[in-house]
Order: sequence, then C-alpha cells, then structure tokens
Amino acid sequence: MLLNRLRGIGRFACLTLLFGTAGCAGLNDPFQREGTWQPENLNNTNIAAMVANPSHLQQGVGDDSSPGEISAAAVHRLLTDHVKGLSSGSVGPIQAATPAASSGGAAP
Repeated sequence: MLLNRLRGIGRFACLTLLFGTAGCAGLNDPFQREGTWQPENLNNTNIAAMVANPSHLQQGVGDDSSPGEISAAAVHRLLTDHVKGLSSGSVGPIQAATPAASSGGAAP
C-alpha cells in the first residue's frame, strides 16, 4: 500500500516537472523577440555566389597535386602490418651538446 502510494507520488512529481518545464520555452526566448536576427539560409546563398562552377556544389572535383594516394598507401601498410622502417642513412649521430659560453645571463 505504502509502496504504491510512493510510486504514485513519484509519477505525479515527474509529470508535474515535465509539463511544467515544457511551457517555459517560448516565454523568455531571446531568439524569438521582435527585432532579433533570424537565420535565412544566407550561408548557402553566399557559398553559391562564390563558387566558380555551380555544378561543383553537387559533386566536387579531384586535385592532382593531392598526396591522397600516397597517404592511403601508408595507411594501408599500417593496417596490414607492413610498415616501412625509418632510414638511418640521413640521420647523424646524436651527441650531447656542450654548454655555450655565458654572456651575462642567469646560470642554467
């Protein structure tokens, strides 16, 4: 009996909150006030005015200078565990740097 009553009170509270907050959306919405800018699909209009060929908005064109094929091949090698090793011929030996003579600055 008590459990059913608590469930009923819980449902009533949830429904009250749900319906009570649903009506608040239009009361003080700053975007619905008179004189406020409203979106008018201007972004698409500007892009259409700037494009050289309107058919490019439906289907793009390729770029021959793009390294896409090289990048795709590298990703394929990575996914198939055929990664190329780094070349050691172009890298010199790593040496410790000697401290330069101080010119009056603070000690490191």
